Amino acid sequence: MNPDRLVIALANRKGGTGKTTTAVNLSAEWGNQGYRTLLIDLDTQGHAAIGVGCRETRQLSGAVHQLYQNPELSLMEIVQPTVLENVWLAPADTDFQQQELNVHRLRSAIEKIDPDEQFQRIVIDTPPTLDGLLISGLVAAQGVVVPFVPHHLAEVGTRQLAKLFYQVSSRHNPDLKLLGLLPIMYDRHIKLHQRVVSGIEKQFGKDRMLRGIRNNIKVAEAFEKGLPICTYAPRSAGNMDYHLMALELESFLVLDRG
Repeated sequence: MNPDRLVIALANRKGGTGKTTTAVNLSAEWGNQGYRTLLIDLDTQGHAAIGVGCRETRQLSGAVHQLYQNPELSLMEIVQPTVLENVWLAPADTDFQQQELNVHRLRSAIEKIDPDEQFQRIVIDTPPTLDGLLISGLVAAQGVVVPFVPHHLAEVGTRQLAKLFYQVSSRHNPDLKLLGLLPIMYDRHIKLHQRVVSGIEKQFGKDRMLRGIRNNIKVAEAFEKGLPICTYAPRSAGNMDYHLMALELESFLVLDRG
């Protein structure tokens, strides 16, 4: 992998964890910091396109899933500009039918990007299902962030993802790092949230628990409007949380690379 490029996958085997919202807002944060950033949507629901202002995914000229069907296709042939500064999108194909696929295909496509078109940050939004697309996203990544909502089933979902993480790192991507676990819609005053976060910290280590994203309606409103929270409500608690999370993640990346 290019040492000047960081590739991060957002992953959780459970749906409804704020994975796509986090992928959009992390991409926007890095774009605001001046990094040329690519958001890759492997989830066939295609919701990442909505979060960056592309309301109709069918109007887009290409989709990242075509890489698995056409070995000659380059990633840059399907990358689209977005309304966000310094952020591009490799959109999903919402009609893609799961099939046997080369799990190394995305990694290879990223590595073949021309140096003149290189991205400094790449964020991969993976599907919540256990399939080749999720594995392919982990194979392509240098690090994984696991968003979770601190409810009863959160520990089950994180354990399932951890098992897959170790399988991928042992078989396909030995340099893959678990960068952090991210509580979403987190309220530290709720005892259930405290218990769940504490249990996950015991499992993975307190040093891998990222700053939580508080429950803030502005985050959902921003996504619906096709904007990141930093643009829609820059003074909101949600924007502060995502900004601080991005900075914290950068420090984790420096340590893991150092």
